[in-house]
Order: sequence, then structure tokens, then C-alpha cells
Amino acid sequence: MSRLLEKKLSRRRFMGISSCALATVAVGSQVKVLKALAKDGHVGELNNLPTQDVYTSCGMCVNKCGVIARVRDGVIHKLDPNPNFIKSRDMLCARGNAGVKVVYDPDRLKYPLIRVGKRGEGKWRRASWEEALDMVAKNMNEIAEKHTRAGVMFASTEGTFQEHFFLQLAECFGSPNTLRHATLCLSSNIQGLSATFGTNPTPDVLNADYIIMSGANRSEALITPDSIDMLKGDGGRRKLVYLDPRFTKTSAKADEWYPIRPGTDMAFILAMVHVIVTEGLYNSAFIEEMTVGFDQLVPHIEPYTPEWAEAECDIAAADIRRIAREFASAAPKAVYYQGRRSSFFANDTQMRRAMAILNAIVGNWDTEGGMVPNGKIALSKHDYLAPWYDDVPDRLEGKSIAYLSEKDGSWPVFRDRVLEGKPYPVKGMMVYKQNVLASVPNRAKSLKMMEQMDFICTIDITMSDTAWYSDVVLPEATYLERQDPLESLSGILPVVAFRQPCIEAMFESKPNLWIMQQIAKRLSEEIAAEFDFTMEEHIHHQVKKNPQILKDLKTKGVYYEKTEPTYGATRGKRLRTKSGKIEIYSEKYAKKGLDPLPVYQSPEKVPGSRYRLLVGRHAYFTHGTTANNAYLHDIMPENTLWLNTAEAKRLGLKNGQRVKVKSSVGEETLMLEVTQKIRPDSVYMAHGFGVLSKGLTNIHGKGGSDAALIEEKVCPISGNVAMHETFVEILPA
Repeated sequence: MSRLLEKKLSRRRFMGISSCALATVAVGSQVKVLKALAKDGHVGELNNLPTQDVYTSCGMCVNKCGVIARVRDGVIHKLDPNPNFIKSRDMLCARGNAGVKVVYDPDRLKYPLIRVGKRGEGKWRRASWEEALDMVAKNMNEIAEKHTRAGVMFASTEGTFQEHFFLQLAECFGSPNTLRHATLCLSSNIQGLSATFGTNPTPDVLNADYIIMSGANRSEALITPDSIDMLKGDGGRRKLVYLDPRFTKTSAKADEWYPIRPGTDMAFILAMVHVIVTEGLYNSAFIEEMTVGFDQLVPHIEPYTPEWAEAECDIAAADIRRIAREFASAAPKAVYYQGRRSSFFANDTQMRRAMAILNAIVGNWDTEGGMVPNGKIALSKHDYLAPWYDDVPDRLEGKSIAYLSEKDGSWPVFRDRVLEGKPYPVKGMMVYKQNVLASVPNRAKSLKMMEQMDFICTIDITMSDTAWYSDVVLPEATYLERQDPLESLSGILPVVAFRQPCIEAMFESKPNLWIMQQIAKRLSEEIAAEFDFTMEEHIHHQVKKNPQILKDLKTKGVYYEKTEPTYGATRGKRLRTKSGKIEIYSEKYAKKGLDPLPVYQSPEKVPGSRYRLLVGRHAYFTHGTTANNAYLHDIMPENTLWLNTAEAKRLGLKNGQRVKVKSSVGEETLMLEVTQKIRPDSVYMAHGFGVLSKGLTNIHGKGGSDAALIEEKVCPISGNVAMHETFVEILPA
């Protein structure tokens, strides 16, 4: 057995204990007798019947970890990790364990619904699929006739197996206006790293000796395998330095934690670069061979001294200098970890560029313990020929963002154009599993946008806030009830993930592909022709050049081609940048009128009597999609507002009391949590609460919504939302 697999199976620190403990809490009591909702609504019981083990992949977040479903008599008994799935290291987190409850959730959507009252009033009637689909296609065609096909927007979350078919429908229908979750998450990350390296590489966390993380709370915002590998690396030299205004669970696991002033990470990074360059600690041979622009960097970082940075980020100059020296000494097995989410401040793309430059100058590119370009297992693409429509205009937000992703868009900018009705009206919304009202900042403005829509259709598993304000709601089968396309997951060790139905789809729920096919055939024969295939045909097409993939998936639940990383494949070769090298100085940015090297801008100071609002995730929840899950809700029934102990005393506020949190765009009420685990100038609340939908019975009326409070600031380079530029006032409720 390979070294990595031995490490994976024998060393279960970190999530091994926590996930097993949760399994006992969440599903252990269900092992002998599991009650499940049957198709007719009656409750049945499981006896000691033979268990069928079904390979699939988890759908509780974007990680898609390998799962084995234990099924008895057509009912899922429990979920276990797939030991063959090397990316998740034979583990399953809290959310993965709770996946059973997604299927057997009384709140799940069971059949198509059509609104009969005012939007948001919660009055619905049950409809047949025929009636609901006819209504969807009729409204799409009517809007296209009146406002061109660009008059219908398509919003979806990213990272789902079946999103491809939703985007295919958008393209075949002829709308350029697709909005994806990436614009609320990692667009700046992708842009900043790709502008430097030509790709967004993966830090080799398992083998790094020195790791610096800025707010990438990997002990709670779980990404496999990084969250596991963070504490599994070998050797006594492993060191983790963590920067975060909050004391998180990652802070508790770190060797050093610094409560950095929010928005000043770039100051810390540039000061590190200053030390490494001025003290000659950089890898000169690597810089000469693999980079361009180092000569311009040297004078650029001259003013960014550790002493200057200390005043900006509240980290002592001596510590910055020492960390920079330690980092360079540990290189190339040292990484400044870029994380996934990058929606913090309007300068985030340039901050990610600074991270990339710091990694580059110590020569950690494509080496063990460094920044490794992702590998990917090739699958044959599903080709289709979208019809051409002469009268369709360009994307609504056009050239308002320097490097706008045509597929992702920029949510706040797009929404403003919709509200203005310029340069043309958008009057229809097709939504696939994106909860716009809970995820896009300034919920009041999103509600206003939805009010002026002629038609809204949402496809989801539960009655999200966005579904609650829709005209038609279509129930999708859960991830444990459907066959999905194969997905090639890139990484240091790429795999192909497999999802197959563990049980028959319950009630009247249907897979996304079926829904898209039914809408397509109602729109036009031309569009329907591009959806004329089965899921089985699609999957066999994906593996036509390598049938072994499907054989392994059926016998192991996963396909991979190697169990140990390969390093250095790109060293000495042309990278996917204009120069073919790592671009420290970006000519591409210079030609766009952007700063070719990261220029620091001090964040706006917190006004007196106010606090900077910070938001984040918990290991129990995936954005807002799992907070209503009964097993996870028991662990965290509502969110709280973290406030520093000294500030609470100054304001005369007590732990556990209800407080009003007011920003320039909204007001929410939630419980106060008085703690020393946050800076005095900041407050924090978890995402996923304060919902509007009464269809989410566990969390309706619980806690507060961050989307109702956050102002819609945007990164002008990537279009990414800036989540941490909002100031709030706190008052007794």
C-alpha cells in the first residue's frame, strides 16, 4: 500500500474523532430502527433486513467526498465514508453524516407548487408536473418575445454535478445572463492566482513544513483534503501561523495566532515580501528561471516595511520580520495558503496577487510542500449546438468589471442593472439551487429586484427563501436519489467522483436533467434536440476514451490514476500566462489600467460607536443549505452575534440577551454572545439564519440574516462581493 494511503488509514487525528462522535449523535440512535417517510406519507420501520451497500458521493457541500450508503428494504440506514476515496482520507464530516436527513426531511419539496397568493405570502397549490412545466415554458417564451431572450436570467450555485444541464438550457434558450455562486465566493481568488501563475494551484498542505493562513478557517470551513492534512503533516518542523480577527477552531490548532485588523492582510504580506527581498532570502535561481517582473518588485516594496505594517495590521514588526525569515528558511516546503473564499474586501484580487508573489519568490512552485498546479483526469465533454438568435444583446452588466467571468457574472452589479432596467429589461428568473435572498448582500434590494420580475421559477430540494418568493417551485430529487454525470475533481491527486441513486426518488421529485429536458421540449423543437439523450448515454460518452473509469467507479466508487503526487512537471516549461512564466509584474493588468503590482489601500476606519461586521461558516453548515437539517440544527439551533467582552461591558449588554444589529441597508435581531474571541472593533455572525421562508420549520424565526445587513461592495477586477466592508450599530432589542 502506498505511503499516502497508509497515512490516510492509520492517522485519524482531527476529523476522525469528531465525525465518529457526530455519527453517534446524529444517526447512531437510528441504527436499530430508522423511521423514514414513505412515498405515501406513512411511516415504516426497518427490521434486521440484509443491507445493500451503494457507492455514491456526498452532496452536502462542494467537496463531493466518497460515501457508502447502507440501504435496507429501500431505506437508507446510514452513510459511511468510502475508504477508497483518497481525497477525503476515509472520513466523513458532520454534514456528510447528516445527509440521510436530507432525504427523510418533512420539509423537503414533494411535488410542484404554483403560487396563489402574493409573493412571499406562502399560499400555494399543488400542481401536476405537466401544468407546472407548461407554465414555466410559456412564461420564458413570452418574456423572450417581449424583451429578447436576454430578458430571462439564470442563477445557479456552482459545484453541483447537474448544474451543467441548467447552464446548457440557458445557452440553448439564448440568454447570456447567467449568475453563479462563484461571484459570492472565490472569483477574486481565481483571478489573482491565475493572473500570476496562469492557474489557481493547490497548496501541498500535507507536506508543507510552514503554513500561513489568512482567515481560511480550515477547521470549520472544511475543504478536503486540506482540512484533514492541516494536522496530519509529518515532521517536527511543521508550523501553522494563523491570522484572523476571531479566535476560531483553526486558531486553537495553530502555533501562532494573530488577531489581525480586518482588511490589512496585504500589508502583512507585502511586509514579508519586503523582508525576504531586502535581506536576500528569496530563491534567486528560481526567480531567474521561472518568473518575470522581479526587478520591478524590488523598488515597489521598498516602503512596505514591517514597521509600517505594524501600524496597519496590529502585528508587531519583530513578529512580521521573524515570520518572514522562518517562511523563507522553510521554503520551498512553505506555503501562504490562499484559501477558497475570497469575498472579503474590494481589493481582494490584488491581495491574492500579493499572496501569489510571496509564494513565487521563495521558489515553492510545483514542488513538494509548495504550490502545486492541479492535475485533472480527462473526461469526454458533452457537446451540444446551441441555437443562434440574432437579436440577443450582450450580458447585462457588460464591461463594468475588468475581468468579468461570462459564466459567473457579478451579482450586485447585475442586480443594479436589473433595477435600472438598463441597458435592457430583465423580467424572468430561472433559479437552480441558489438561494439569492440568503446569499447576495443587501436582501432588501434583492427583494425589490424580485418584485419587478414578471415570472420566477426555482428548482430546489427545500423551500428556500428564494423559492418562497417564486411563482413556480419544482422539486429536485436529492443527491441520494439520482444518477448524476461523472465529475473530474482536480487537485494534487485528482479523482473522478461517482454519484448513483441509493434509493428511488421519493414523492414526485425529479432529477435536474429530466426537468431541463421537459422544459426544453416545451420551449422549441430546436432546443429539445440538444437534450435528446439519457443520463446513461451521457456517462458512457464521458468515459468513451477510458472505459476503465466506469469499471472502477462501479467497484470502488472512485477512479484515480495515482496515489502519490507528481511534482515538477511544469518546471522549465511554459505556463499559461502571456509571458509563459510566473508574472510578478503583470503586463496584462498594466494594459487594462490596473496596478501591475499590488498596491496597498488602508481599509476604512471603523466609525465611532460602530463595529465592522464579519461573517463566516461553521463545520455544521454549507452556506444556508443545511441549517434546517434536523441533525445539524440540534447542534447549532441559531446564530449569535459575537461581541468583545470589554465592548459589551461598555455598552451595558449581557451575554445571551437579544440585540438589534443595524447597518445602512437593514436591521436584524439575534442573541448576543459576549466573548474575548474577537477584536473589540469587530462583531461576527454565522451565515444561514434569519430566514424568510416558513417552509423551513426548524430555522424560521431563528437568529439573524447576514444578507439583510451586508452592503453590496464589489471588487472592480473580478466582480467578487466584498463581505467585510459593512459597519453596524448594536442596540438592545
